[in-house]
Amino acid sequence: MSTRPATNQMFKGVRVVELAQFVFVPAATAVMADLGAEVIHVEAVTGDPYRTLAINDGRQTASANLSMEQNNRGKKSVAIDMKTAEGRELFLKLIETADVFLTSVRPAALARLNLGIDILRKRNPKIIYAHGNGLGFKGEEADRPGYDASCFWARGGFAHALTPPGERPIRPRAALGDHAGAMNIAFGIAAALFNRERTGEPASLEVSLLSSAMWILSADVCISMAVSEEAYNSAMSERLYAQKRAYRTQDGRYIQLMFLDPVRYWSELCERVERVDLIADPRFSDAPSRDENGAALTSELDAAFARKSLAEWRARFHGWDAPWEVAQSIAEVATDPQAIANGYVFDVTVPDGTPVTVVAGPVSFNGSAVPVDPRRSPHLGEHSDEILHGIGIDTEYLASCRAKGIVC
Repeated sequence: MSTRPATNQMFKGVRVVELAQFVFVPAATAVMADLGAEVIHVEAVTGDPYRTLAINDGRQTASANLSMEQNNRGKKSVAIDMKTAEGRELFLKLIETADVFLTSVRPAALARLNLGIDILRKRNPKIIYAHGNGLGFKGEEADRPGYDASCFWARGGFAHALTPPGERPIRPRAALGDHAGAMNIAFGIAAALFNRERTGEPASLEVSLLSSAMWILSADVCISMAVSEEAYNSAMSERLYAQKRAYRTQDGRYIQLMFLDPVRYWSELCERVERVDLIADPRFSDAPSRDENGAALTSELDAAFARKSLAEWRARFHGWDAPWEVAQSIAEVATDPQAIANGYVFDVTVPDGTPVTVVAGPVSFNGSAVPVDPRRSPHLGEHSDEILHGIGIDTEYLASCRAKGIVC
């Protein structure tokens, strides 16, 4: 495991108050907590619904909710009934102490809670106001409910881009769009904090699952707007990708080639797959010919790769300075030697002493992606007393709020 220098606490001293649930927004502050931010996850007294969401995908273990650990590690939990006047006032007093307010609550619901930017800025003029939702904050559909499968995967174009024509859209992976969008939120908050440090001015920022999908698919989106649909489909034609596709091995595994330069690797590819005859084949004599006859070339390479097992191809390709990789299973990714060497996973320990492995944020600072002090996700309301006492709420009043069910 990599060393974990204290200098990777980039957000040390920053207090974030998060009024959010599920994954899209909370995942952003999990990464910030890794980097030293104090993140206060404000939950309803019944808890973030993600705590008890039953999906039957294995995320619940005997002693830990794996998704809660992944997306809420290192945070503090305060449970408040925001629909009461007393609860709302407790929340606003907490806002007075914060650097950042971050929420996934839809605009209409925020308005009903009377927690718009103007209200919060009256209590804390320097607070950064960050908001994530499904479809953006302007237009007729700004208040629609949105999850990654609907707003990122389906409406954002991923399902269309990755599904063979005529087939049912392929199923998205859990929280794919949430985690992609979360990094955009984290970047936005970092930029806002930097700007406030430089200018003294706070900013508001908005990120949607739709904007995140469009950014990731921007190469496709830009091409689709610049050319006709026919020209776009031609540019995406499989015949152009013989040296940029996956090939099945004898034992059912796949090797992905990504030879963007159509000339540089061609001859050695033919040698390594034991098809030097393809070099002199007039159908493949130059790069344009290989594109024109891409279907035939793909067929020849399909047959070549099918003759050997993955282990044999690894041995033949070993030491070749070329962009090829094995298509790995998720289990293989989790134990990839490069992932381990770079600290891309680390353990947090849940209360019964069980270590739970989570994935680090994608950026390493000073040689480490691992937090200095890895901490589990909090129990519901675990830090209510600590945080509320810290903003001046006395024991007697807190006990009264708890008796009324306003605080958990």
